[in-house]
Amino acid sequence: MDERPAIYIVDDEYRMCQSLKSLLNQRGFEAEFTTSGTQALEGFANQPYDMFLLDIGIPDLDGFQLMDAILNRMPDAAIVMMTGDATVDTAVRALKRGAYDYLKKPFNPDELEKTVHNALDRRRLKRENQRIEQRLRLSEYRYRFMVQKSPDLIYTLDARGHFTFVNQAAETVFGYRIADLIGQPYQFLLFEEDREKVRWHIHERRTGKRSTAGYETRFRSGPRKFPRDSGTDMIPVELNATGIYSRARSKPSYIGTYGVVRDISYRKMLEAQLLHARKMEAIGNLSGGIAHDFNNLLMGIQGNVSLMLADLSEGHPHLDRLEQIEEHVQAGAGLTRQLLGFVNGGTVEMRHLDINALIRNQNRMFGRTHREITIKTNLVPDVWAIRADTIQIEQVLLNLYINAWHAMPRGGELQIATDNVTLTEDDPLSRSSQLLPGRYVAVTVSDSGCGMDRQTLQKIFDPFFSTKPKGRGTGLGLATAYAIIKNHSGHIHAESRAGHGSRFSILLPAKDIEVQPGPAIKPQRAVRGTERILMIDDDRAVLRICRENLERLGYVVEMAQSGEEGLQRYERNPSRFDLVILDMIMPGLSGADTYRRLKDLNPQIRVLLATGYSEDGQAREILDAGCKGFIQKPFKLDQLSIMIRELLDHDGSGEANNPLPDSADA
Repeated sequence: MDERPAIYIVDDEYRMCQSLKSLLNQRGFEAEFTTSGTQALEGFANQPYDMFLLDIGIPDLDGFQLMDAILNRMPDAAIVMMTGDATVDTAVRALKRGAYDYLKKPFNPDELEKTVHNALDRRRLKRENQRIEQRLRLSEYRYRFMVQKSPDLIYTLDARGHFTFVNQAAETVFGYRIADLIGQPYQFLLFEEDREKVRWHIHERRTGKRSTAGYETRFRSGPRKFPRDSGTDMIPVELNATGIYSRARSKPSYIGTYGVVRDISYRKMLEAQLLHARKMEAIGNLSGGIAHDFNNLLMGIQGNVSLMLADLSEGHPHLDRLEQIEEHVQAGAGLTRQLLGFVNGGTVEMRHLDINALIRNQNRMFGRTHREITIKTNLVPDVWAIRADTIQIEQVLLNLYINAWHAMPRGGELQIATDNVTLTEDDPLSRSSQLLPGRYVAVTVSDSGCGMDRQTLQKIFDPFFSTKPKGRGTGLGLATAYAIIKNHSGHIHAESRAGHGSRFSILLPAKDIEVQPGPAIKPQRAVRGTERILMIDDDRAVLRICRENLERLGYVVEMAQSGEEGLQRYERNPSRFDLVILDMIMPGLSGADTYRRLKDLNPQIRVLLATGYSEDGQAREILDAGCKGFIQKPFKLDQLSIMIRELLDHDGSGEANNPLPDSADA
């Protein structure tokens, strides 16, 4: 049940106060009274009242003064003035100063009750209006906050297509002042070649009821927009537009458009990254197949070279040329491994390296095929050791060399230098490169080529950035070099000026180990044997060349050109074969399935996996399943023979088969 309204009566006549209190209490009100204006101030200060009945003629504090005090404390108070000496001026004065009504004594009970009810209703309505206004103000604030703080451009257009409203995103996202857009046609933001297409979508709203949603176009960024990394003022956007129509029932007319424009630059970047990832995945799958076939071709070249070398004596005029062919075969295999390593991640083998030896070998290989380039070196003799992946550092050097070669199309000079560097905390290079203080090996590669301007220099390490004509480069070389050096906790920096060549500086952490120049490594000798080997490979040329090489070493070799054929040969007599050499990728039954079925036939089987793929991926699955040996095509005869002997002599038997060294180097 609701509480009874509290009414405070102030009148200097005691009997009048008692009479009013009794009457109001009987009619559902809770009335209190006082005969003093001063006491009245204390009374309503300590207890809230819903309404006040004030006599104007109070001796110590008249009704007007008391009313002012009440309204000062409670602006929405319901006040009714009473007096027995009423005039029109007095009534007007009371109403102007804030009273709800005016009662002239004497008044009957019904008149009093009606006046009190009306005053309380007015107070209630006034308070309800205040709450509604407050909610409206809050709702408007929330609306304005959401609209103005939205990261999307919210806009309205008039019937002519001119902006009548834009939110704060015009400045924060698109770089225009709001005042500069109001009154402008929407075409002001569009590229000229996009205006006709967008005009059709905006115009469609005048005749149709559907809304344009998710339409992609381009906006020009405003002068207040920060420069974008792409170097263009184009902002890809998603446009949403809905027509505004009059409410005329007979024929609603088009009066404007409202909608939202969203900056989708980030989404476009993610889409491009996803597309690139899928493209790289497809390239990876394609590269794997190419690498397999390419390494089989190299295997054929390598095998024939091994046969020819076995028949040549020391001092033969063709010996040096055949050894150079071997080096080129291995270089070709290395390039394939680099491609697979970039696409699929590759296997990182960290070891202590002498960077000088690595550079000398790279210079020799590069110089043979680029004789128009003069290579000069300045290598510090006692260079510190680094811990790095040999293939990846070779790839960095090769990419820098190729970059220099492209900058010198008519020939020039390539200079490579090394040095030992100690960085301190105060060293400017330490601060700019964010390298920790300590010992580093510095490698610099300089060329006398065409050089680069400042804009080009800022982008050379960005993926897919290239200054070469379309089809002449991927833009991955320097980006790959940058990633490799960063993964080795190092730093790479470029300096260049147009027409004055380029200089690349690399810092790699040095290790506290002294690399001693060891004796020249002698060629390994192929190892002979008499065991029976089953070789399974779908490439007939690889089968033929490997069989001929192994039979020269004394092995008995049977060939199978598919997994099914190999299983049939092995199943006839599993104890007949001492070793199986198995290719991984074959039509029909794959290498992995062939290995599992061979394992079912003989759990102790010895298998050497020979493939043009790397040790990762499917090869790793076969090795983890129990396969003990792996060799990557193309391989030399001595490498194959040594791997065969390791499997035959040390695969759990504990007994050696007394291998016989071959009479000639392979």
